[in-house]
Amino acid sequence: MDMTGERLSPPARIAIVGAAVVIVLAGLQAATSIIGPLLVAVFFAMITAPVMTWLTRRGVPPVLAAGMVVVGLIGVLTGVIAFLGAALTGFVRSLPQYQASLDEQIAVFQSLLSEYGITPGVIQIGDYIDQGFVFQQVAGIARQVGSITVDAFIVFVGIGFLLLEAPRIAAVIRQRLGAESSPYRHLAQSGRLLIDYVVVRTKVNLITGVGTGLFLAVLGVDFAVLWGFIAFVLSYVPYIGLVVAAIPPTLLALIEFGPAGAVAVIAAVALIDAAAENLVLPRMAGRDLNLSPFVVLFSVVFWGLIFGAVGVFLAIPLTIAVKLFLESWDETRWIGELLGAGEQRR
Repeated sequence: MDMTGERLSPPARIAIVGAAVVIVLAGLQAATSIIGPLLVAVFFAMITAPVMTWLTRRGVPPVLAAGMVVVGLIGVLTGVIAFLGAALTGFVRSLPQYQASLDEQIAVFQSLLSEYGITPGVIQIGDYIDQGFVFQQVAGIARQVGSITVDAFIVFVGIGFLLLEAPRIAAVIRQRLGAESSPYRHLAQSGRLLIDYVVVRTKVNLITGVGTGLFLAVLGVDFAVLWGFIAFVLSYVPYIGLVVAAIPPTLLALIEFGPAGAVAVIAAVALIDAAAENLVLPRMAGRDLNLSPFVVLFSVVFWGLIFGAVGVFLAIPLTIAVKLFLESWDETRWIGELLGAGEQRR
């Protein structure tokens, strides 16, 4: 009720709620520099929670277990940065070789056209590639990696505290809401489902990345491990990520092996992705976390506008969290059901 004691009309309530949502989203967007690292910390805490549980169940003190997990993540990040640095350096150094090979293929294509009476002008791919621009972009990426490395310190500290504080926070919530209360049971179930999805998504991405890298290595495409790793990371972005990840190896296969190699890469990546998304993921994740394809695509754009790159990569976990939250209340459960894939619950 308002101050006059009269109940607000449904349009008025919708307008007020909508305005509040807009204000909250604007605040989140303005605080991206703070919330972004926190979301990354929560994401990695979810991934490493099973490791933390495994260590504590075997008698490792919680503080030591959290420290071991954080140190392990730091080691992985250091290795990834060293690998990316070496791979990108090798790729940039190989650009002149790829340019010469591509010029040869263009010359062959032009000669074929000439046999049919088509006389195209002489095309030199080097005239359209500014290597200085390429080096500038690689240097920009290196600077961003350096900035991310600095911010990673805050993320790692957050991961450690989240792993340590999770049991205490759960105990406080259980005490306040009641262990047998419906809100607590739904909250605990939702938390487990979300963590399970993040872990399963990581496993599926690992299958996609390893499969892509192995195929490219067998085919003989240069830097196959690099492209497999990029496929693993970008697969967190549904629909769009793997398409973007497949572009560099497809172009390299075109340069090294001609059109047949490019077609083979496209077909293999499509088959690997189809198998991972349609066979592996449904069996591992179940139906409770399914989202409609439109919601998946919209969530990538929406959360990307709010949180930038962090929102793009964490779009699906964020949307699932919102869906589970909406389903916790009778008044908003229908909105959460609209976000689903439309399958009937058993």
